[in-house]
Amino acid sequence: AVVSTQSGHYGRDQKIVLIPRPDYASRYLLFKELITRHGGRLAPTLDLSSLAKISDGYTPGHVLTAVKHVLTERRIQQLQRKPLTAAEFVTPLARIDPIYKEEEEQFKAFYDKTTMGKKRAQLLKGEEE
Repeated sequence: AVVSTQSGHYGRDQKIVLIPRPDYASRYLLFKELITRHGGRLAPTLDLSSLAKISDGYTPGHVLTAVKHVLTERRIQQLQRKPLTAAEFVTPLARIDPIYKEEEEQFKAFYDKTTMGKKRAQLLKGEEE
């Protein structure tokens, strides 16, 4: 994801922050943390590994949206009788367009062409020498 801010006249003091897509381990921990934080219970029926695999390309915000969609008050009340399953998260995730690797590369290429990207490249080149 790219976060961009600017202040001042004519875009001076611009800041662009490129936040990489989370890897498998990060998505695994993200699901685990968000589910428990929002009232869910981890159970053997909940395959976090599969969720982490199928959520490649989704941002932490996307994962949070899916978790909130599944963990309604009513669903939380049913957890004792009906434990969570990974399948419950598939539909909410499918409704969200992921950030594909190609799109991420386009963001990076765009950034490299900006003034800040060129300055960063020069700084990195200077550090290597």
